[in-house]
Amino acid sequence: MDAAAIERLEFLGPTVVDKGINFGVYSERAERIELLLFDNPEATLPTRQFPMERFGNVWNLHVQGIGVGQHYGFIAWGPNWPYDPAWKPGTVVGFKSDVDSEGNRFNPNKLLWDPYGKAIHRDHDWSKGSLATGPARAESTFAAASKSIVVQSRYTWSENETAYRARREDENTPGHRWNDVIMYELHPRGFTASAASGVEHPGTWRGLGEKVAYLKDLGITAVHVMPPFEKPQEGGYWGYSTLSFFIAENTYSFRKEQHEIIDEFKWMVDQFHQADIEVYLDVVYNHTGEGGFWRDRLAYDFNPDNSIPPTLVNVDPKEVVGLYNFRGFDNAAYYSLTDDKQAYFNNTGVGNQMRCNHTPFRKLIVDSLRYWVDEMHVDGFRFDLAPVLGERDLQYYVWEDPKNTVLQDIADDPVLQKYNTRLISEPWAAGGYDLGLSFNGPNNNEFSNGYGTRIGLFPNSTNKPGTGWGEWNGRFRDWWRSFWNHDDFKLNSREVKDGGFFLVGSPDWYRWNGRKPYHAINFVTVHDGFTMYDLFSYNLKQNHCGPLNPICCTEPNSAWCETESGESNNRSRNWNDEPTKRQMMRNMYVALMISQGTPLLWAGDEWMRTQLGNNNAYSTRADNPYNWMDWGSWQASDERHRMHDFVKQVIAFRKSHQYAFAPLEYGAAAPMAWKSAQNTDNVAWDSKQLMMHFYDPSKGPELAVLINGEGGDVTFSLPQGRTWKRVLDTQSYWDLPTTLVQQNKPQRASNNIWLTGAEAVTTSDYTVKPRSVVVLEAAP
Repeated sequence: MDAAAIERLEFLGPTVVDKGINFGVYSERAERIELLLFDNPEATLPTRQFPMERFGNVWNLHVQGIGVGQHYGFIAWGPNWPYDPAWKPGTVVGFKSDVDSEGNRFNPNKLLWDPYGKAIHRDHDWSKGSLATGPARAESTFAAASKSIVVQSRYTWSENETAYRARREDENTPGHRWNDVIMYELHPRGFTASAASGVEHPGTWRGLGEKVAYLKDLGITAVHVMPPFEKPQEGGYWGYSTLSFFIAENTYSFRKEQHEIIDEFKWMVDQFHQADIEVYLDVVYNHTGEGGFWRDRLAYDFNPDNSIPPTLVNVDPKEVVGLYNFRGFDNAAYYSLTDDKQAYFNNTGVGNQMRCNHTPFRKLIVDSLRYWVDEMHVDGFRFDLAPVLGERDLQYYVWEDPKNTVLQDIADDPVLQKYNTRLISEPWAAGGYDLGLSFNGPNNNEFSNGYGTRIGLFPNSTNKPGTGWGEWNGRFRDWWRSFWNHDDFKLNSREVKDGGFFLVGSPDWYRWNGRKPYHAINFVTVHDGFTMYDLFSYNLKQNHCGPLNPICCTEPNSAWCETESGESNNRSRNWNDEPTKRQMMRNMYVALMISQGTPLLWAGDEWMRTQLGNNNAYSTRADNPYNWMDWGSWQASDERHRMHDFVKQVIAFRKSHQYAFAPLEYGAAAPMAWKSAQNTDNVAWDSKQLMMHFYDPSKGPELAVLINGEGGDVTFSLPQGRTWKRVLDTQSYWDLPTTLVQQNKPQRASNNIWLTGAEAVTTSDYTVKPRSVVVLEAAP
């Protein structure tokens, strides 16, 4: 292999070449790295062991006579633990410190995965050895550790996939334009984990692929899969603790051979594509799950009666960290360290923050994304705590101009652009930025509001406009929640901006750098927070002891028992009676579908799923039936069926009225006039009543959207000279069982929306009931 190419980081990870395998890993500060080959991955010692050769900051070795199926790992020495030929596994020969003044944390007793590896043989086996430093520094993990494996997929894509990929190369393919997207967030295990899900392989990648027909029928065009990457055993139900950025989580597969896990994931993607549904992955590049300072958690979790030896309890916390891969290769090269280099910067809120704009990890981010697009055929990504990817290297309190960061690398990458890959940020972080030193957009605009909030500041592509960054529009969520749940919150009340702003695609936040209305990802509920049903059922979060926080019941003194976690200002309200709750839910779904931007739904909301008021059900022990899709009980409820049908139909309504609600460009939607209830231009913005009149029939049928957030009836005077038909009315009357019986309507179909057979309005006005929405359409 060409030495210059190796030094340029072109051959990281395992590469099958020249009747053997080439291995490459990155480390600036290592003094020696050895490759360990295992014929038996459970053995306490390797079959063969080789020192690697250094080319710049890449450590490289080509081994002949091995191939696909080889198990391997690495050990490394550095300034805090220099190499000594007398060292043997399980000893401390050469040891100086667990961490030195430069932040080095090398430990040759800890077997390391390949950061670029595509598979591991299993999770870490704690019964065979701790991967922690500190008092466990001498424990060898040669048997305990996960071994990387050289793998090769055997999957053959369907004939449909070739045609699908060709369509995705054209950004104007009908059904796959940005403004066609109806996004649905789901958990890859929880969506089908229940036996009542009706799939053959519940809780797996295969099971998810078996459930495609349900999502197609609902009208979904893109699934947003919560973090799919390999995580530690205690990595939480949600999965936001990534250990490898190239490996699909093993426990989500019903197959156990590593190439079969890759192939199962591909089969799942293939099934979605055969239904013309795009697949987006939730990716977490801002931090890892390698394990942070463990002192307090060890004492709480394993020593409630103070039985842990003092040597463990009294160790300096900075000495006790986990070594899976990145930290063991080069802690300071991969992680964002504090000024003293002993701890980690924490704009993530969970520690282990990555150094995203330093060479090795900046390249790994792009390489990882390319792998999932090119090899696994994924269509898009949602980036967790994405502002961390925009921080200035070594000055993590400064948000850099995005053009100088990996954010721009991603937006301009040719492989991602080839398939019009969707890029979506969660545009806030847990920590804060010095706004005086940070990039804040044009004229320090108000949309750069807040400590860690970067809404509106993500970049467009420099060479392919329209393929830039979309953003979760958290202020859209906040405004609509406040509008429906707070009686004193008016049309002109602000969640940074007012209601009209959010109805027309939040233009100030995206248009300034050439982005489009669809880059505003509008949502009301997602995994992080209340479900839609709970939003109207609880005044306060219920995150104490319960089925979704069971450790607080069994081990209330554990550091993992977090009763105060989760957002406190949820803008929620308990409306007390079920018909009103359902009415408010319908209002929210209408708001999502009539607003310019890309709508995002949270799985199960269409069935009125509840988390019993818990708004942060993330923990490992929350992986239980209370957190899964409860297909069984839902099927028995007429009310839930009606809600599901309403959501399905309101999605179809949006699709058939893109000319009004889903333009490709700002200003390209059908012309619309803001009107008062009296059909005048003098809108009472300090009220909760509004008419939106889409008045140009050349664009499509005229529409009148009547919004009444007041506590009493509001009668709207309708534009004259048209025959108006009622398309939807969210008020609870139409949804009452008594109404359905009187009108001889089915109990399991929504009676709040009429896409066919809509009745004509025979009067010149329409009375909208309290806290409801009506949409009228003019007859041709």
